[in-house]
Amino acid sequence: MELPVKNIVSEIDLKPADALLPLFEAVVNAIISLQLTKELRKSEKKIQVQIVRGRPPLTLNFTGQNTITGFKVIDNGEGFTDSNLTSFKTAYSRKNKALGCKGIGRFTMLAGYKSVTINSVFIENQKSKRREISFDTEKEVEVNESSDVGDLVPKTIVELHETKEQIREYTALSAAEIAERIMEHCLVYYLCGELPRIEVLDVENEQVQIVNDLFSNLSREREKEFPLSKYKFKYYITRSVKNNNRKNHYIHYCANSRVVGNGKSIARVNSIFAYPIIENGVSYFLDIYVVSDYLNKKVFSARNGFDIPQDKENGLFVSNSDDLSFDEIETALARQLETAYNDFVKETQDRNKKELQDFIGKNPRYRRFGNRQDILSSVPPNLSEDKKEEYLHRIAYAERKAIDTRIQQFIEQKDISEDTIREIKDELIEKTLYDTDSLADYMLRRKAIIDIFNKFLEADKDGKYKLEEDIHNLIFPRGLSLDKIDYESHNLWLLDERFATYSFVDSDKPITSVSQKRSSLEPDLLMVNSLPEIFDNPISFSSDTSGDLSSMVIFEFKRPGETAHQKAKSNMRWEFSELIEKYFDDFMYADNKKNYKGRQVILQKDTPKFGYVIVDVIPPRLKEYNLTKGYKPTPFGTLYKINPEINLHLEVITFEQLLRAVEKRHAPFFDKLFNS
Repeated sequence: MELPVKNIVSEIDLKPADALLPLFEAVVNAIISLQLTKELRKSEKKIQVQIVRGRPPLTLNFTGQNTITGFKVIDNGEGFTDSNLTSFKTAYSRKNKALGCKGIGRFTMLAGYKSVTINSVFIENQKSKRREISFDTEKEVEVNESSDVGDLVPKTIVELHETKEQIREYTALSAAEIAERIMEHCLVYYLCGELPRIEVLDVENEQVQIVNDLFSNLSREREKEFPLSKYKFKYYITRSVKNNNRKNHYIHYCANSRVVGNGKSIARVNSIFAYPIIENGVSYFLDIYVVSDYLNKKVFSARNGFDIPQDKENGLFVSNSDDLSFDEIETALARQLETAYNDFVKETQDRNKKELQDFIGKNPRYRRFGNRQDILSSVPPNLSEDKKEEYLHRIAYAERKAIDTRIQQFIEQKDISEDTIREIKDELIEKTLYDTDSLADYMLRRKAIIDIFNKFLEADKDGKYKLEEDIHNLIFPRGLSLDKIDYESHNLWLLDERFATYSFVDSDKPITSVSQKRSSLEPDLLMVNSLPEIFDNPISFSSDTSGDLSSMVIFEFKRPGETAHQKAKSNMRWEFSELIEKYFDDFMYADNKKNYKGRQVILQKDTPKFGYVIVDVIPPRLKEYNLTKGYKPTPFGTLYKINPEINLHLEVITFEQLLRAVEKRHAPFFDKLFNS
């Protein structure tokens, strides 16, 4: 049976992230050669990686480095002895299986480079010999031998020639970056105490990097094992000082003493590990290296991945019930880490609870969760504000729905006893707590609106004030009627709680659009209640806006920061009534009056009518004049006048008086909800 090299190489798919994988294979082969060399002390074992550079990258690159056309990997290991040559010429050789060799590394080199040459001096039968080997996909393995080369010491040079285009653009890396990548790939050898000295030499840039020096930034913390199914997993923990933009702890899977693929964030498995570990004021991130015979068995031939599904559901063709998923491995590992870092976990949980309680403090609709340890412990740490909202909303919805279901079941079953009454009482208490939280959230919204109203009345640094329309829009959007907006879109409660429940509201629209009377007058805010109750009683929403109106309310707003009238400022002899009575007159005496739905409405002479003029300033002279025209002061500093002939009640209020009234009305609620 023939197995052409090019067929094997064609099956190896190198991705951009694998650009250095052929180099790693050459370095690891050198490490294994040194492991087999018993004559040298560990301090004498050395590997040198020489970088051969070519052209600049064709794509935008910020490294300032040229691409790499090849590497030389030089070691002083046992070299290409006869047995090693036989193994090299045998596809999928198992000669060094115990050391993690799968007989595939040399094919990975050809997947990234056009050819490989080897020049090896070795000792066999107590004689120094030289062996030159060339290796490519066409001629495969060619060997030139010479014997008895004197007293030359063993040395093997492996050269990778002509980087293939699919990875060349991704090789424009500095010597420091290459050294760091070698360190990451060969970390397991370091952890096992089997890493020789490795230096990376960049001749073109005159740089030398010692890979072993990079390990000084790491500290080996723990080496432990955990069982899973019928397999054993061993993991090594190292930690690195937080630097640059690193934000995660990582799990690295290893096979055959090598790191395979990219690391996975531990926080994805257990969000407790979403924060760095802090010790003596220094922040650290963990790197966990996992090794197992199971991983060795499941690694791809090219060592760039595993035949392991992320979860069992995605493993469509699981070979047997003992096969594991990454989720199972990572969940078991996370439990181990929680135990190993118990203090850190507790600190993280406490910090998360505090952050969650702060969030609940700003979102009173979840207030009842503030002391619920079961809830505070169940919410994953390090969530964004949106995710906290989503998580708590889901919990609140589920609990509220369960309460409503149990109450409904009680009503339907009609099973009344002492026990059921006690149970339903507890359910009603729970429901009341949820309703209270919803009310608290609504009151928080009101508090924000009041704060905005307050700001609107303040002059800015240039002495400019908010326009009349800004105040108007805060209370009710201009040019809209209640059938076109929902309840939450207006803030009529700023004027009076009763007005927020009126069944018809029309804002800044001509009276003709309400009554069919030809008129260009546009009252700022006109409200009609068609229910039979009088103004002083509570009024509910109703779509029945036709027929006899039980009351009418009109508000007129004037610009803050100015004397609030449309007359000349020097003229202080006019009545406030002039600003608003005209709207009532136009509406009251119109013929064939219809509402916004085209249905008949009737405003009688004795229908209660309420007119409010909201101003910024009432000049003393203007006030005195109006007092002579029937206006009276109220205990709250406002002015009112009653026209009994048409049942018209008028009141003049400053923006400041309106705001203070709103604040006093809400003070007991705010004190109870937010200051306790």
